[in-house]
Amino acid sequence: MVVARRNALIFFLAAALSGCKIVDNKDLMAARAKSDSEFDAAAYVDKIWASKALPEFKSKAVDLDTLLEAAAEDPDKAGKTYGQRAGEGNPWTYEIKGQGKVVATDFASRHGIVTVETQTKTGARRVDLQVGPVIFGTALRDALPFIHFGDFVNQIQYAQVSRALNDRAVKNVRESFDLKDAVGKTIVFYAAAVLSGGGDAITATPVLVEAAKGEKT
Repeated sequence: MVVARRNALIFFLAAALSGCKIVDNKDLMAARAKSDSEFDAAAYVDKIWASKALPEFKSKAVDLDTLLEAAAEDPDKAGKTYGQRAGEGNPWTYEIKGQGKVVATDFASRHGIVTVETQTKTGARRVDLQVGPVIFGTALRDALPFIHFGDFVNQIQYAQVSRALNDRAVKNVRESFDLKDAVGKTIVFYAAAVLSGGGDAITATPVLVEAAKGEKT
């Protein structure tokens, strides 16, 4: 009886294995690399930029003053009301809009910064707009509610989308406003940001910068 059961088990294992293909680790790596190389993150972003990303910011961005007031009262509630999270444990990321005077620019490195001073109910607050060409962080990708990790094959593609979004934002901002002659001008900006604590400057990734009403570009 025991021998019969053992023979039956061997038979079923052999049948199961006959339907499986053992794939070498190198083959798996090659297939994964192929899927990454075939994915065009820039094309993906071009497809959603004008139709979804910009309209999302224009219609859903929360006024910075409103957000700061809500975050001061209850950070977690403010996040649930106005923000997005890439995953549990990640910081809340926001689509924000604001207006202020450009008080400084720094283009000494490729991580260009335009610093805006905006007035809030708690006083002046500085916002450092990342205008590139190098952008740090994934705030722009993480702020958009229609982009999810599960939509992509792997982490590599998800990261490629973040870089492509940052590149597209830099292009849009630099084409829409003369950054080199910005100091002293009042601007309106739409950007993605993670709030920093206290009265520290907020680092944001802008998708659109415009001259305020009555201001020349």
